[in-house]
Amino acid sequence: MVILSFIAGFLACFITILVLNSRAISNARKKRRKERQEHPEKKVQATKVIVFSILVTYHLAFVLGVWVVIVKDFYQLSVLLTFVGSVSVLAVAFYCWKSKAENLLKIKQALPDTPASLSDFSNMSSQ
Repeated sequence: MVILSFIAGFLACFITILVLNSRAISNARKKRRKERQEHPEKKVQATKVIVFSILVTYHLAFVLGVWVVIVKDFYQLSVLLTFVGSVSVLAVAFYCWKSKAENLLKIKQALPDTPASLSDFSNMSSQ
């Protein structure tokens, strides 16, 4: 019963915010549509869609895990913390690796006369 009232309250708040901001949402959509027509080379990157989907799934699983810890079994807290920590570490590590690769490509493009290849940059530290 408590969960149903929570879900009903959440949906009521969501719908209220959506209705109150409908004009701003419509204007933002028109602006994005206009920008897409003016700059067709800017596309949604597949990596961002994948990461967003993973984050949504992760947060749903996290909410379910919190519910299990609070309502069902408090002794599952260590499992929940492991779940949170492992995904956080992997997400941060992946993002750092991806941004490093993108930045190395930008460095190579900015300095085309550099004789080194991108694999030579792999031993670079942040210093």
